[in-house]
Amino acid sequence: MLQVKFGVGLVDLWRYHGRDWASLYNTTPLALMAAGFGSAAISHLSVLHFLSPIFNFTAVNCLVFAHSKLYQSSVQTDESGETGPEPKSERLYKTLFWVTATITLAMVGLPSIYYLLLGSVAGLLSGLFGIGGGIIIVPFLVWLFSAQGIAPDLVMLMAVATSLATIIITSAASLQSYHLLGAVDWPVVKQLVPSVLVGSLLGSVVADSLPTDLFKTLFAFFPLWVAFQMIKPYSPALDPDQPPGDRNLVGAGSITGVLCTLLGAGIGVIIVPFLVKRQFPLRQAVAVSSACGLSIAIVGSLGYIILGWGNAGLPGWSLGYLYVPAFLCIVTSSRVFAPMGAQLAHKLPTENLKRIFALFLFAVGIRLLWQAVI
Repeated sequence: MLQVKFGVGLVDLWRYHGRDWASLYNTTPLALMAAGFGSAAISHLSVLHFLSPIFNFTAVNCLVFAHSKLYQSSVQTDESGETGPEPKSERLYKTLFWVTATITLAMVGLPSIYYLLLGSVAGLLSGLFGIGGGIIIVPFLVWLFSAQGIAPDLVMLMAVATSLATIIITSAASLQSYHLLGAVDWPVVKQLVPSVLVGSLLGSVVADSLPTDLFKTLFAFFPLWVAFQMIKPYSPALDPDQPPGDRNLVGAGSITGVLCTLLGAGIGVIIVPFLVKRQFPLRQAVAVSSACGLSIAIVGSLGYIILGWGNAGLPGWSLGYLYVPAFLCIVTSSRVFAPMGAQLAHKLPTENLKRIFALFLFAVGIRLLWQAVI
C-alpha cells in the first residue's frame, strides 16, 4: 500500500511540476545529473576501482555542465520576460540538482573533494587578484600529499609538477582570448620561446636534483615575495636605454623558464614587469606572458613526467611526478571559479582584500620555511 502511494505521489509530482521544468530546461541537465551520479557509483565497483579517478572526473564535470545548463536556461527565461514555470517547480528541481550533487560528491571521496576545494579557492583568488593559482596550489598540495602518506622526498616534486600541469589549461584559455583580440606580439614570442623552453627543461632537472628541504626553502620565499608585491606593488620605471626595438630577450627567457618550472607557478609575476620596463604596453606584455607560460607549462610538465617515470615510491595514477587525480580535480573546479573571482573583483574592495590575502601568503611562506628548517 505504501509503495502504491509513493508511486502515485511521484506521478502527481511530475504532472504538476516536472512537465513545466522539462519544458524550460529540456532533458539535458537531468541526463547530466544521472550520468554524474552513475559515474560516481561505478567508481566504487571493485572490478573498475582502478579507474576511479576517471569516473570521479567524469562525475564532477557532468555536475558542472548540468549546473551551467540550468543557469543558462534560467537567465534566458528571465531575459525573455516570459511567464515561466511556477517558482515551486524551479525550486523543486534545483533542489534535486543540489541533492544529486551532494550525494555524488560524497561518493567521490575525501581526497578528491580536497583537490576540488583547492582548485575552487585557487581559481577564485586567481580571478579576484589576478595572480597565478600556483602560489596557492603548491603549498596546499604539499600538505595534502604529506597527509596522504606520500614519501617526503617526493611531495615537493609532485606538488610543483601537478601545479605546473594545471597552468597548461589556464594559459591555453588566456592565450586564445588574447590572440582573438590581436594582442599577442608573435615575433617577440618566437624570440622568447626557445630560451624559455631550454630554461624550463633545466628547471625540472634542477628541481629533481635538489635536496627536499632546500627545494622547500627556496619555494617558501616565493609566497613571501608575492605578498610583498601585493602590499607594495612594483611599478617598473621605463628604461630609456632599452627601446621596444631592442628585444634581445634570450637571457630573460632562460631565467624565467628555470624559475617558473622550479616554482610550479605562472610566468606573469616574473616576465610582465621585465617587459613593461622595456617599454612594452601592459596588455601586450601580459599576452606575451600567456604564450610563453603555455610553453613553459607543457615542456616543464613533460620534464617532470620523464624524470619521475619508473620511480617505485610514487602512488598509483602518477605520470612521473604528475599526480593525475589532483590535476583533474583542480582543473575542473578552478575553471569554474576563476570567472566568479573576476566578477567579484568589480564588486568587492579588492585593495583591502589584497592586504588580507598578503598576510595569508606571509603565513604560508613562514609555515613552509618552518617545516623546511625544523
